[in-house]
Amino acid sequence: MKAHQIEDLVGIYEQDGSVKCRYCMEDEDWKHLSQENLITLDDVENGERLFYCDYCEEKL
Repeated sequence: MKAHQIEDLVGIYEQDGSVKCRYCMEDEDWKHLSQENLITLDDVENGERLFYCDYCEEKL
């Protein structure tokens, strides 16, 4: 399992599958980070998918 730096975190997947960017994340979200729900800078830059925050609707 690859370890990630907090600086590389751009958002998370929530339990319902929605996406939340790091700027919309609340204190509780930061407490429950896991490898499975992280969206990293690498995912955004090297992935074939576009990511948008379901809260502020900005592109990650």
